[in-house]
Amino acid sequence: MRMVVGLIGWLLIGSALADGYLWLSGAGADTANIYRYNLRTGQIDRVVSPADFPGVRPSEDYNHLAYDGTYLYIGAYNQLLLAKAHPYTGAILEVGAYQNCECFVGGRYLRDGTFGRGLLWRATPQRVSPAFGLILAHDSTGELLEAYYASGAGIEVANVIGLEWIGTHLYGTTRFDFLRLLPMENQPFFEFTEYTLQGIPASHERGGLALDASEGRLYLATASSSEAALWQLQVDDGSATVIATLVARLTEVGYPVGLSPTALGWVPACPGDVDGDGQVNDADLLAVLFAFGQTGPNLLEDLNGDEMVDDADVLIVLFNFGSEC
Repeated sequence: MRMVVGLIGWLLIGSALADGYLWLSGAGADTANIYRYNLRTGQIDRVVSPADFPGVRPSEDYNHLAYDGTYLYIGAYNQLLLAKAHPYTGAILEVGAYQNCECFVGGRYLRDGTFGRGLLWRATPQRVSPAFGLILAHDSTGELLEAYYASGAGIEVANVIGLEWIGTHLYGTTRFDFLRLLPMENQPFFEFTEYTLQGIPASHERGGLALDASEGRLYLATASSSEAALWQLQVDDGSATVIATLVARLTEVGYPVGLSPTALGWVPACPGDVDGDGQVNDADLLAVLFAFGQTGPNLLEDLNGDEMVDDADVLIVLFNFGSEC
């Protein structure tokens, strides 16, 4: 990661090789799935239906997708669901709920989430216009600990959907804007600054945000009626500008047309884990051996990103054999 720091800003730039996974919500289906995008191969490589697990009610948008280093947290836009899932397979391990009044979801949606300051944060945009933003912070059991309403002129702009912490900075997206959010100390309000976002088609609505904490990359998912896309963002606080660079047209690599990625969550790669199940075992070794000698971009078995499956990839598996993430 390269970071240029000014008096009031930073510029976040990633290094050359991306690895790890991004979980995306899929708002708009009758019963939604979540989708895993493999940053190394550039493909959607796993699809999970949370409603298939006991205790999870159907929803048109399973989201939240915050990772705390142990679990991937899954919620729903119209429920108080707070489920703990395996961060690599997406299998739900424990079903819980936010300890909020059920009436809360009558006036607001629950959208993207992030983990920061030891808490689970959630964007909760209002359903009706004129609307104003609200962000909530809970512990891992669902107890509400902090809440902040938008404050200041033009608060209807701050109806936040996407959410992500980067160090001490909290950022958010609305349908068409990118904001920096400033929760006020000892007061239930957040102030905000609108940023100029460049590089994204006007037809694309902004969705979830996620930070690759290992490389310092900030990602944004967007969608229009005909496609969904993934972007890497360069943020400059000093000039309040954001430059977006296209990473992938998601609907060309396995994400369904017509759905919206309202939430995005990053999970780190597990060294030597070819099949992405969070453990390095015989299956990974066999995968590399069967693919040995293949060349080309985005090979699943090419663990070091040199566009060939060779001794180096075998050694990566062997050195990490038996480990779990």
